[in-house]
Amino acid sequence: MKPYSLILFDYDGTLCDSRQAILATFPPTFAHYGVPVPPLAELEAVVSKGLVMGEAFQVLNPALSIDEVNEWVTTYRAIYDQDAYRLVECYPGAKDLMEHLVEQGKHVVVISNKGIRSIETSLDYLGLTPYVSLILGDGSPLLRGMPKKPSPESYTKVIQPHFDLHSGNSTLMIGDTSMDLQYANNCAIDSCWATYGFGDPEACRQLLPTYEISSLLQLKEVIP
Repeated sequence: MKPYSLILFDYDGTLCDSRQAILATFPPTFAHYGVPVPPLAELEAVVSKGLVMGEAFQVLNPALSIDEVNEWVTTYRAIYDQDAYRLVECYPGAKDLMEHLVEQGKHVVVISNKGIRSIETSLDYLGLTPYVSLILGDGSPLLRGMPKKPSPESYTKVIQPHFDLHSGNSTLMIGDTSMDLQYANNCAIDSCWATYGFGDPEACRQLLPTYEISSLLQLKEVIP
């Protein structure tokens, strides 16, 4: 174990259980455009890959143009932000863990491909915002023009300078999908796979995470 000082959390499937909120938002989005909703198994498959929502809609409805994809994402997020965020729950022990990390002098960052407004609304609603030093998501001004995870740019160009880090030795990324673990590998930082989340186990194991946890509370055993 290393004395990590900076802890990066993915949001969906890692810090918060948003599966029902995500799945509940797909049907009204498809209905808005008069398009049949794909089978539940297909919806769950795109969730398990940790795709950006635009990529998810390209998989679920390949006939969409780029402009149409962007429009669908806007509609999806409007529906999600209006009602579905109330379906999100913290994973057990999330608040206690965050409080513990801050008391230990750690900096906590939430880094996600989810829309920034949705993340901020949810963290406020769940009472987690006071423990987070930096929140980064799709639409964050700090990330404007940058590729999303698993590109390392959000880490090397935003997170490292923000915390005045000269190497990744003191940083740990916690995530549930292969997207998160690949992000950690690309950033040359240690990773912790949250096996309780949405990710595909085979894809995640292939990326050789530094640690595995089956619950958030187990993270206390990883971070001294």
